[in-house]
Amino acid sequence: MRTTAREIVFKYIYSRLFNPSDEGLFDVLAKDLNVDDRNFANAIKDQIIQNESKYFDVIGDLAIGYKLNRIYSTDKCALLVGMAEFDIFKDTPRIVIIDETVKLASKYSTDNSPDFVNGIMATYTEEK
Repeated sequence: MRTTAREIVFKYIYSRLFNPSDEGLFDVLAKDLNVDDRNFANAIKDQIIQNESKYFDVIGDLAIGYKLNRIYSTDKCALLVGMAEFDIFKDTPRIVIIDETVKLASKYSTDNSPDFVNGIMATYTEEK
C-alpha cells in the first residue's frame, strides 16, 4: 500500500538526519513491501536524496516567518516525502499527495504540524 511506502520513506529520511550513513535501514524497513510499493518508495527516497538541499531551500522559502533550523524535523521529513512524490509521480492527484503528507505530520509531529505542512504543500504544488 502506498501509504505504508510513504511512511517507510518518512522513517528512513528521519533516521538519515541523525545517521546519514545507514543505507541498510531502508531495506530493513521496506522488506515486507510488495514490488510495486517498494519501487514507489525507492523512487521517492532517491528523489529526496538527490534533491535534499533544493527541497530544504524551498521549505525555508515557503515557511515565511520560520527559519529552517527551527522547523520540526518531523515536519521537514513529511514535506520532503510529499514534495518528492509530487515532483516524480505526476499521475497522483495533487490533493492525494497533500492529504498523505498531512497524515504523516498528524501521526508523527505536533498538533499544529498538519496545518503548517498543509500550507507549505498547497503553496508548493500550486507553484509547480
